[in-house]
Amino acid sequence: MEVELLPVDAPVVGDVASIVADRDLLDAALKRLQPEQRAVIVMHYYLGMPLPDVASALGIPIGTAKSRHHRSLQAMRLTIDGDSTSPNPPVTGEQFA
Repeated sequence: MEVELLPVDAPVVGDVASIVADRDLLDAALKRLQPEQRAVIVMHYYLGMPLPDVASALGIPIGTAKSRHHRSLQAMRLTIDGDSTSPNPPVTGEQFA
């Protein structure tokens, strides 16, 4: 009897439906961010810019870029976690002050 062993570190590939669902969740979470927060996330993750370059491009101090990055990810996590339990969870700025 032969058994094929797959590598342990092989990438996990989901089906098309789960990939689209994940993309929709991320899109919804991004849309709920303030434009200033969204800019930091898009430039850093989608364009691959390091945070110092993001700060420079936006004309803001690096500390501001870092705090926007942190708060944006926090807001996105809350949105995504909330979407799994309710259709439209409220996300307010007070949660991130």
